[in-house]
Amino acid sequence: YRNWAAAFKDACGSGAVKLAMDADGYATNQAEYYEKLMEFSKTSGARYAGDIVWVNEADPQQGIAATKIAAELRSVKKTVGGQTTPDADSAVEAMDSIRKLCDAQTGLPGGKCVPYTADFLTWETFKIIKQEMFLSTGLCLAAVLVITMVLIAHPLTSILVFICVVMTIVDILGCMHMWGLAIDSVSVIQLVIAVGLSVDYAAHVGHNFMLQTGTREERVVATLGDVGAAVLCGAISTFLGVMLLVLSKSYVFRVLFQTFFLTVVFGLAHGLLLLPALLSLIGPASYKGSSKAKVGEPAA
Repeated sequence: YRNWAAAFKDACGSGAVKLAMDADGYATNQAEYYEKLMEFSKTSGARYAGDIVWVNEADPQQGIAATKIAAELRSVKKTVGGQTTPDADSAVEAMDSIRKLCDAQTGLPGGKCVPYTADFLTWETFKIIKQEMFLSTGLCLAAVLVITMVLIAHPLTSILVFICVVMTIVDILGCMHMWGLAIDSVSVIQLVIAVGLSVDYAAHVGHNFMLQTGTREERVVATLGDVGAAVLCGAISTFLGVMLLVLSKSYVFRVLFQTFFLTVVFGLAHGLLLLPALLSLIGPASYKGSSKAKVGEPAA
């Protein structure tokens, strides 16, 4: 953006150019204005000399024949890891700045200036998507914690399952950042779905552990023998169900495949590796009176 008029006004306001001005910062004498402008265009404002065409350069009092103000439309995109993605921060800043300038205008026909462009539909999403991501994901995680507390019926096991789900989501977000995936409506929806999928891998292991008897290590081995293969097969079937999406050129389907792939990999890693390790170290005792615990007892 290059505006000779704004630059000249700033020079006058700073005292670099001596010119009589009113309270609003505008020249009060036309002849003096043209004279000082000619001097400005040949000295400190020489970069603007090509933007002003005088009627007669030998006599600036004859006025300006033509002028131009140069402006450049900057892209609100950035390149990360060889991929071009929207620059959400710049887009939101530009949208808010335009709205602020329009709101500051007074005395307009209709009473108010309302800026609008089709790009604002996307930029408005950028403005609220971070808050919505934390809100939606947080509510889903809270629901997971409450439901596992009710169904597993032991606070420690439920918390360990919850930790595995949270770590899965954190790992997915880390890989999304590494791959340059934008946090938009598509990726946030997939992230919320990932919460529901990843809890499946850990909840079965935690619940089955509570049904086993013996030492912690023995119960972990028995748990993996009972449900480990089923959890693994469920993850593989989920992956196979979306595998063909890797060939899609659609952004939505590609993000769907990437998030499902990450959910399966990290969900399995935390459900079949991290959770058993935690249970073997600090796992609680099994349910009292469960059918598993009574195996081998003499009948009454």
